[in-house]
Amino acid sequence: MLRVDTVETPIGPIHLALRGDALHALRFDEPFEGTRAPTPISDQVRAYFAGNVRALDGVAVDPDGTPFQRRVWAALRAIPPGETRTYGELARQLGTHPRAVGSANGSNPVCLAIPCHRVIASDGKLCGYAWGEERKRWLLAHERR
Repeated sequence: MLRVDTVETPIGPIHLALRGDALHALRFDEPFEGTRAPTPISDQVRAYFAGNVRALDGVAVDPDGTPFQRRVWAALRAIPPGETRTYGELARQLGTHPRAVGSANGSNPVCLAIPCHRVIASDGKLCGYAWGEERKRWLLAHERR
């Protein structure tokens, strides 16, 4: 059974699902089914939005994904707050194609803790964020403050 919580943020409510003590999924659209219970990760999400942009760096994550997706997600977690990488840069780093990186990035079930918002197009455009370009813009600006 998942433990679930909702955290109010400046960009809308964020719904968390934990499997054990690890973040299993995070989304904006609708709450998860499970046992409702505040968690330390809820406090870390609040700290992130209060200005501690490194608050989620050490959060344990346990998303479902293929070995390749997990490789991409590990590379995303290595991008520091306030910085971005292009799909091409990540693809070169991982020895794969930018579209494969984009596909894995778009399949990320734990946005923020696996910071897929830090990946941009080669021309600097903010494309490909499942939760909307405005949220991506807000998150990147927040991390650069």
